[in-house]
Amino acid sequence: MNCKNILLNKIRKSNILMKYPSLMMLLIISSCATNPVSGIPDFVTITEQQEISIGASYHKQILEENNIIQNKELNDYFQKLGESIAKKSHRPNLKWNFTLIDDPTFNAFATPGGYVYMYRGMLNYFNSEAEFAGVIGHEIGHITARHGVRGMSTAQVTGLLLSIIQANVPGGQLTGNAFNLLNVAINRGYGRKYELEADQLGEDYLEKSDYDPVAMTAFLKTLKNSDELEKKIAKEEGREPNIGYHGVFSTHPDHDKRINALGKLKTQDSKNKSNKEKFLKLLDGSVYGSSPEEGYVKNSIFYHPVLAIKFNINDDWIFKNEPNQLILTKDKDTMTLNMDELLLDDLENGLTPEQYLKEGIKKTSFLTTNKLLNSEDFSFNNLVGHTHLYHSESIAGSSYSRFTAIFDTSGSETKPKVWIIKSNLSDLTNDNASQDMIKTFSKMTESEVENSKGLRIKVIRVREGTTYEELAKSSPLGKYSIDKLRLLNGHYPDGNLKVGDLIKIVQ
Repeated sequence: MNCKNILLNKIRKSNILMKYPSLMMLLIISSCATNPVSGIPDFVTITEQQEISIGASYHKQILEENNIIQNKELNDYFQKLGESIAKKSHRPNLKWNFTLIDDPTFNAFATPGGYVYMYRGMLNYFNSEAEFAGVIGHEIGHITARHGVRGMSTAQVTGLLLSIIQANVPGGQLTGNAFNLLNVAINRGYGRKYELEADQLGEDYLEKSDYDPVAMTAFLKTLKNSDELEKKIAKEEGREPNIGYHGVFSTHPDHDKRINALGKLKTQDSKNKSNKEKFLKLLDGSVYGSSPEEGYVKNSIFYHPVLAIKFNINDDWIFKNEPNQLILTKDKDTMTLNMDELLLDDLENGLTPEQYLKEGIKKTSFLTTNKLLNSEDFSFNNLVGHTHLYHSESIAGSSYSRFTAIFDTSGSETKPKVWIIKSNLSDLTNDNASQDMIKTFSKMTESEVENSKGLRIKVIRVREGTTYEELAKSSPLGKYSIDKLRLLNGHYPDGNLKVGDLIKIVQ
């Protein structure tokens, strides 16, 4: 009995087809395809040509919404390496596409039809070509085993059942579609069973490509250690951890299960290739963290070369560089920095930062009273500004708000701008410290802008006497430099350096 008949029998027993003949139509037009990996028939409602078309459409959308790494050597390397692994896979005849996204996110993902993507933020943490190839194989495995297609097919049947049922409920609406499931899969992974299968396939493809299969397990340990370090930092900073790639959600296996599920009998074989030095040399000079165009922190100073501004960040404040604002937090207090453009006509007619604060900033909300405690000039480093401090009383209690406006009108080639800094303070304990940071707000010099390349990976050879403790002293990575350098090189939490090895540092 084929898979369609099996499914029909199951549904027939529930009398669903008798009530809803439209479901029968979906089953009639759907197909049963043999899974390329298992050799067992799958119930799917999407043909291979439709799968390829969906992947191509999604690829176009991804290119529109993301920046791609502008490094031909690295892009060509990724494409060629990916193709070589795909040729050893269960679907060698797909037209495979491999894309590097210029973003510090620690992740990689695959979409149906032969499309594999990796973020720059993950790329820097591989310590050999074999580790890199293992994750590529994992993503290829999602495609060869048709995880996305199988998920979308299930969603189509489930969605039809829901829509049929909801059609008989007042106010019921048709919910979702299979394409939306693809978004969910990309952001949340494919689930426990599929992730474990993709791990196994990645390891198998490594072995077929003559790489050391143990490299797959090695990088899974790096993923685990990345989460452990993030949890450590988050706990000390009093926030929720932001943990990443394929294992975050409750529907996924944790890292230990993934590591234990891989080939326990596989051991490192010196005959298999690792290509460690070749890969690390390729990473030499690559961007670490945020790209310069988005702004970056170096030696506790935030630089934004596009906007040509900089300011100091105290180490005891947590800093987040979001697309539309900068956020600094300490204890229960939060400071946000936003930028807006100024109208030249308003400036020519005498608009000042003080007037801007009085007229343009919303300081009140329903059931809250505000009392102006302080209004003073806030002009530093040849930039004109003003600040207001308010005391707020509401049903929830007492708090303070500080609003600061700094005019940036010195750029001859850019429109005049205003930086709006709002501090939400539970009391005035952190007020002076927050003001001191903003007092360092200044324009970058032409030389600083020209030489601003952000943080970069530098590959060095370990010499006699080199230690993580010594490297951390000159590292721009701040408080957790030792931990971050160890993680970057696969030595977290307490591994040490070996003379003669190549390692990555950040400059």
